[in-house]
Amino acid sequence: MGGMESATGGITNRQELEVRWGDCDAAGIVYYAKYFDLFTDGRVALLKKINIPYQKFFHSQGIVVVVVEATCRYRKSLQPEERYFLKTTLSRLSRSRMIFDYVITSAENEQLAAEGRTVHAFVDDTGKPFDIKKKYPQLWSQLQENYNQNI
Repeated sequence: MGGMESATGGITNRQELEVRWGDCDAAGIVYYAKYFDLFTDGRVALLKKINIPYQKFFHSQGIVVVVVEATCRYRKSLQPEERYFLKTTLSRLSRSRMIFDYVITSAENEQLAAEGRTVHAFVDDTGKPFDIKKKYPQLWSQLQENYNQNI
C-alpha cells in the first residue's frame, strides 16, 4: 500500500512494508546498512508516483544521481515480518541537487524506528556535475512542477 501526500517540505510518499528475513542480521534485527537500501526503495517509489520513474528519466538518459551525503539515526530495531511505514520526502530540489528525508515507523504503534537523509547531485556519465535545468529542461520542468504543486 502506498499513497501520495502533500507536505510543507516538498513531495512525500508513504508506503507500508514488511521486514524481510534477508534484511536481518544474526541478532534477528534489520542490519544497519539495509536502511540505506530502504531509502533507495523509497526514492524510487516517490519518483514513480509522480510519473518520473528513475530508470526512464535519469538512468536511460545518462543522468547519474550520485549520493554525496547519507545519514541515518537508528531509534528502534525492526524484526522479521514486522510491518512498518516508510515515509520519503523530496524536501529540497535545486538545479544541481535533490535532498530526500526518510522516516521509518512501526506500523503497529507508529514508534519511530529510524530517520535519515540523502543528498544527491546530478552528474553525467563521466562524473561531471551539471545544471539539470540547462541540460535537461523538460525533466527539470516536470520535477519542479511536481515539487511546487506539493509544497
